[in-house]
Amino acid sequence: MAGATSVPAAEGAVTLRDGRSLAYAEWGDLTGTPVILFHGMPNSRLLCPDEEATRAACVRLITMDRPGYGQSDPKPNRTLLDWVDDFAEFSDLLELPPCPVVGWSSGGPYAMACGARLPGRVKMIGLAASDGPLDEVPGAWDELSPEVRGLIELLRRDRPSAVGAITKRCGWYADDPAYVPDSLRGQDNPDWVLFGQQPAIFEAWKHGRREGARQGVVGYVADWIAEFLPWGFSVADVGCPAHVWWGQADMLVSRAETEYLARTIPRSTLVTYPNEAHLVPFTHWAEILAPLL
Repeated sequence: MAGATSVPAAEGAVTLRDGRSLAYAEWGDLTGTPVILFHGMPNSRLLCPDEEATRAACVRLITMDRPGYGQSDPKPNRTLLDWVDDFAEFSDLLELPPCPVVGWSSGGPYAMACGARLPGRVKMIGLAASDGPLDEVPGAWDELSPEVRGLIELLRRDRPSAVGAITKRCGWYADDPAYVPDSLRGQDNPDWVLFGQQPAIFEAWKHGRREGARQGVVGYVADWIAEFLPWGFSVADVGCPAHVWWGQADMLVSRAETEYLARTIPRSTLVTYPNEAHLVPFTHWAEILAPLL
């Protein structure tokens, strides 16, 4: 039984140089080896995939709300590379040593940005069911729905006009943060089956999502825009070792994205799981932590 939880061992916040507050939570062994986990889109700091495995590995897991989520102040027009600066300042304030960074889902691009720009501070990155760069993955544009492709094209042509449309598209998150679309429900999706078999995972996931919507959709919209604009770096620039994990039944992240990351990041390894999907951190957290330590 996995030990997923949304109740941290400790919480806090730091004040960055520009006056913004950045909220964080800690899990596991608070005297252990620091490991950072960047949450997906949308979500929040209040989610640990497996508290028992974290503690058993003697890991001090640290999670953060990205700007606009949970209790972290928004940052207008933020980019993936802006997060690199926030993370570097956060690390200084907590006096963290160089440590591994794990990005789950849309947290992956932020982990890669840190791996590309902060190789001395980030020992290693882990990418669990991570999105890949739209402008690099072959065929990625062709896989987009007409609606999403139209929004991205508008965003790149006329950002002010696109923001309203993107905000409207993301509006469901403020109304029902734990909403699971019909396309992800059913026995053909291992994630939905896992939620049914292990309600504690579903409850922790829902709580983390609700906390992320504390300020409405501002964090979600900022993430959406940052991920679908050009990233400002290539994944080939990642200067530290990387481990990539992916479930072969993932309905949110494609095989093409995953294989591109594993092929293009210079020092990377790839592990895939048959009959699993987007929730691989919850079912394989001990395996994810092991090579990072």
